[in-house]
Amino acid sequence: MFFPQEVEDNMTFLYESLLPVNQSAFVDYSNRPRNEGGRENHCIRLSAMNMNKRMIEFLRRSWPGRVGNGLELEKEKCYRHMMSERMRREKEKQGFSALHAMLPMGTKNDKKSIVQIATMKLQQMQKDKEELWTRNTELERILGSKEREMDMGTMINLKVKNPASGVDSMVEVLKFLKQSRLQTRSIQSVFSPKLFSAQLQIQTEIGGAEVEEAMQRTLYEAERKHRSHFQESEGA
Repeated sequence: MFFPQEVEDNMTFLYESLLPVNQSAFVDYSNRPRNEGGRENHCIRLSAMNMNKRMIEFLRRSWPGRVGNGLELEKEKCYRHMMSERMRREKEKQGFSALHAMLPMGTKNDKKSIVQIATMKLQQMQKDKEELWTRNTELERILGSKEREMDMGTMINLKVKNPASGVDSMVEVLKFLKQSRLQTRSIQSVFSPKLFSAQLQIQTEIGGAEVEEAMQRTLYEAERKHRSHFQESEGA
């Protein structure tokens, strides 16, 4: 709506006269006129803004590199772990293959079967080892007693009652020792018309009783021949 210029001027005057008059001696800080101090504050704010921009730019340049280095280290660590695990599995596979080659034919090639059969074989081997140790101990005991007997010698006792000739009986004993290749350590003999006796200490690998029995048979056979020859001589 348009009014004449005079009316508009009067309304402006009336509006200004109706505005409240500030009776206070204090003035709002926001209404104070800006001076050179405000200008200085403005420069400080610009400098702070420039510093913030520089800091942000620095972080932008440096942060991606650090993140990248961290990722590369993590990747390298994962790669090393993967290679170590692969080598461990390869060695384990080679070990199972070598163990499978030592097991009986027909053994399955899976790890469970290999471990089960190998465990059974080890248990059997342990049992066989204990049995062999027992047998070895027994053999050592027997051989030890044999060696002690050989060191001490075997005692042989011979007797012939009413011998035709004690000297001839002794000669037969010496012949037997020579033919049998027996080593004599000592000989003690007694000659009498009623008894011929001899005690010999010999070294032998066979039983002393067997040697004594063989020598006794030899003496009896020699005694029989002497008596037969003596009777033939008297008859002539």
